[in-house]
Amino acid sequence: MWKYMLALFFFTTIAQAKERITLVNEGVANYVIRTDQNNSALLKAAAVINEFTLLSTGTGFELQAREQDRPAIILEQVQLSKSYPEDSYSIQFKGANMYIKGSGKGVLYGAYRYVRDIIGARKWYTGRENTFVPELSSLVVDADFHVFAKPNFQFREVYFPIELDQEYLDWYGLHNLEEKWGDWGHTFNKILPPSVYFKEHPEYYSLYHGKRQATQLCLSNEAVFEHTVAYFRQRMLENPQAKYWSIAQNDDIGSCTCDRCQAIDKREGGAQGSLIYFVNKVAAKFPDNQFTTLAYLQTANAPAHLRVANNVSVILSNIDAFRKGDIGNEPSAATFRRQLRDWKSKAAHVFVWDYLTQFTNYLVPFPIQGTLQKSLGYLKQQGVEGVFLQGGGASYSDMAELNAYILSHLLWDNTIFEEQLTDEFVNAYYGKAGQAVKAYLNARRKALPAASSALSIYGNPIDNRKDYLSPEQMDHYSTLLEKAEIWSEGNLVLEQRIRRLGLGLDYTYLQQARFYGPRQHGIFSNENGEWHVRPNVQRKLQQFVEDAKKLGVAELAEGGGSPNQYAKEWSEIFSTGVRVNKAAEAKMTMKYPFDPSFPANGMQTLTDRVPGYLDYSYNWLLWTGEPMEIAFNFEKKKKVDTIELNFLQDARHWIFIPKEIRITASKDGENFKELLSSKIEEIDEDYTVQKVKFKAPVADDVKIIRVYALPFPSLPEWRYHPTRKVSIACDEIWVE
Repeated sequence: MWKYMLALFFFTTIAQAKERITLVNEGVANYVIRTDQNNSALLKAAAVINEFTLLSTGTGFELQAREQDRPAIILEQVQLSKSYPEDSYSIQFKGANMYIKGSGKGVLYGAYRYVRDIIGARKWYTGRENTFVPELSSLVVDADFHVFAKPNFQFREVYFPIELDQEYLDWYGLHNLEEKWGDWGHTFNKILPPSVYFKEHPEYYSLYHGKRQATQLCLSNEAVFEHTVAYFRQRMLENPQAKYWSIAQNDDIGSCTCDRCQAIDKREGGAQGSLIYFVNKVAAKFPDNQFTTLAYLQTANAPAHLRVANNVSVILSNIDAFRKGDIGNEPSAATFRRQLRDWKSKAAHVFVWDYLTQFTNYLVPFPIQGTLQKSLGYLKQQGVEGVFLQGGGASYSDMAELNAYILSHLLWDNTIFEEQLTDEFVNAYYGKAGQAVKAYLNARRKALPAASSALSIYGNPIDNRKDYLSPEQMDHYSTLLEKAEIWSEGNLVLEQRIRRLGLGLDYTYLQQARFYGPRQHGIFSNENGEWHVRPNVQRKLQQFVEDAKKLGVAELAEGGGSPNQYAKEWSEIFSTGVRVNKAAEAKMTMKYPFDPSFPANGMQTLTDRVPGYLDYSYNWLLWTGEPMEIAFNFEKKKKVDTIELNFLQDARHWIFIPKEIRITASKDGENFKELLSSKIEEIDEDYTVQKVKFKAPVADDVKIIRVYALPFPSLPEWRYHPTRKVSIACDEIWVE
C-alpha cells in the first residue's frame, strides 16, 4: 500500500492550488494502458493513445491486461443505455486511474479526444501532413479533467475529401455510407433490374403515362413484394454487419398509376402513400433490422394517414433550397421546413440529406460560412436523427477543409460558435496568411446579392457575374489572396493551401471568359484587325490545370470532367478562335421570345461570335414549348457562302434537337428559296450531351434569311415528365 501512496505522491503536482497528474515525465511513462486484450476495438483505441503519445513525447505506454501496482489509463466498453447512447464516451480520473469508457465506437472516439484535449494535437484535413502533434517533454493533465460526449446525431456523414481518410473520420466521430448501409440511396433498380426483368415481367414496373415503363416499381404487385423480401434476405446474409437497408425509388419521377397503387396514393396525397405502404410491409418481415427510404421528388411530402414503421427511417432532402441563409430561416427552404414537420408527425425516425456545394461547379466560391451552426442547430431542434452533408465527395470543392472542420465539430456539439471554429482553423491552418484568408471569406459573404435565389447548388459563375462574382469583386478577392500568398511565401505547405483557394478564382475567371468571348473579360482580343487568345487566359488555364491535378481536384462537377478533360475543351476553344459572322451586320427579328430563365446575352447570343459549350447555361438561347423563328434583314444584298447553326442535345435537362428545321433566303425580300429542310420523326433514347450541327450552302447574294426550328410537341416517353416541356437551344447562327 505504501508503494501505491508513494507513487501517487510522485505522479501528482500542485499548480495554482489545482491538482495535476503527470502521465509522462521527461520521456518516462508513469502510466500503463489496461484493457481487454481480446477486444479489437479496445486495442485499436489503445494503439491510438500510444501512437500519439509516442509522437508527442517520444515514449509510449505499456499495455497490460490486468490490474497491477501502477496507475493506468483504463479503456472500457459499456453497453448502450440512456446514460451511454451509441458512440458516446467519457474520460475522467477515479483515484489515480484515468478511465475512458464508451459505447459503440465511443472508446475509439474517446481515444482521439485524449489526443486532442490532453496532448493538444489537431487534425486540420486529410493526411498526416495536415495533422499537428506538439512536441512535449511531459504530459500533464488536471486531476479533475472530465469529459462526457454524445453526438447530436446518430448518423453523421460529412461528404468531402475527408471521407477518404479513416483517421479523420475516427478523429471526429464521423461515419460513411459503406460503414452503415448494406444498400444505400435509390435501390429499386438494384432490387429488380429492368435489364433482367422488364421484358418478361413489365407488370413489375410502373404503369406510367398509359403504359408499363421501367421508371419505378409497381408497389402494389405481390410478386414485387416477394422479390424484394427475397432480395434483402440474401443481402443481409452477405453483409450481416450493415445497420441500414434502403428501400427507395429511382432518382426520377414515374410512380405507378395502376388502380391499386392509385387507390393508396389518392388516399395518402401522393406517391409517398404507396411507397410507405410498401416499405412498411417489407420492414415487417425483418422486425430486427432497420430500413431507410427517401422523401424526394414525388415522395417528398408525408402521407396523409399512414404512419411509418418504427424500424424505418425517412431521409428527407432539401435539394430545392438556396443556400444563402441557414435552413431554418432561408425563404426558399419553407417547403422543406413544412415537409420536415409533417414527416416528424408520421415517423419516429427522420434523417436529412443536406447539400453544401455547387454541384455544377465544385470550385466556384460558395460562401455558406456563417450558416452551418444555425442549420445544424435547427435540424437538431426538430428532432432529426441523422444527416448526410453532401459536398464534393472525393474531389475538392470550395473551402472543403474549413467546411469539414466546422461540420465535424458541430455534429457532436452545436453549441460551439461557428466563428470560434472558423478563427481557430483559419489561424492555425493558414498561419500568418490566416488574416487575409478570413478577410477573403468575409468579403465574399458580404458581396452576396439580396435576392433570395442566391447560391443555387446547381448555379454557375455566370449567374453571379454582376454581384459577388463580378469582375470588380473577383479582383478584390485576388488582391486578398495575393496578400495571403506573400505571408505564406517560403513555406511549401502553406503555399499549397493558399493556392488551393486560388483555384476557385481561376476557375471562375476561366468560365466567365467563355461567356464574354471576344468582349472585355473574355478569351479573345483584337489586335490590328486580328483576333488572338489573351495571353493571360492561356497562362491562367495552364497553371490551373497543373495545380488542380496536384491539389486534389479529381472532378470539376458532379457530372464529371477531370482537369485534363477541361484542358482539352479549352484546346478546342482556342483552335476554333473567333469566326466572322455576317449575321451581326443584319437587323434581327424574333417572332417567338426565348425562355427568360436562360437569357445569356439576349438576342445577340445568336450573333456575338461566342459559341455555346456543353453546359446549356453558357451562351445558349432556349425556347421552351415554342418554335424558334429568326429573320435577318441586310437591307441590301450581301454575298453569303454558308449558313450554319448548332442545336444542343441534353436529354437530362429536357433539351432536344428540333423536330423540324427550315432555312430559307430571299434576294428581293419577297421570294424565298429553301436552303435546308430537316425533319426528325422520333428521338432515340440517348443521354449523351452533344452539339448537333446543321449547315446550308448558299453561294449567292441574299437580302433576308429566315431560320425556323420547331420543337417536338411532347417529351419522348423515355424522358417523360408531367410538368416539363420540350426545350430547344441554339448558340449562334453563323452567316459566312
